Amino acid sequence: MAKPPRTLQTRLTYLLKHWPADAVRPPSVSVQSYLQAALGQKPETDPKKKSETPTHTPRISESSANSLQYLLEDRFARRYPLTSKIRHPASDPDHYDNVVREFAEAPNRDWMGRIWKRIGGILRLQ
Repeated sequence: MAKPPRTLQTRLTYLLKHWPADAVRPPSVSVQSYLQAALGQKPETDPKKKSETPTHTPRISESSANSLQYLLEDRFARRYPLTSKIRHPASDPDHYDNVVREFAEAPNRDWMGRIWKRIGGILRLQ
């Protein structure tokens, strides 16, 4: 039995509902705001800022919706897995783990933490 055809709007609604929020990217350029604009919904904005919504509704093609769906499902990561040599290079095995940790910590860091990180990056004591 074949799956019932899903319309583009239901696929975009599913993507909007399940797409992870990016704490580093500003909301005005997030995937969620783009999908909301494509669905005709008003993107959620900060009430302090003026409206930054686009004047035109973006059009999303079927192939773009497919690409977003594939990214959401990690289809490419499963099909083309990274080898251990790429993921953990001999020169700095923890580099990519440190990058991921930094992206997770950065949005929650206070101003003193940001200054401390900047000074630590400038001095780099071994």
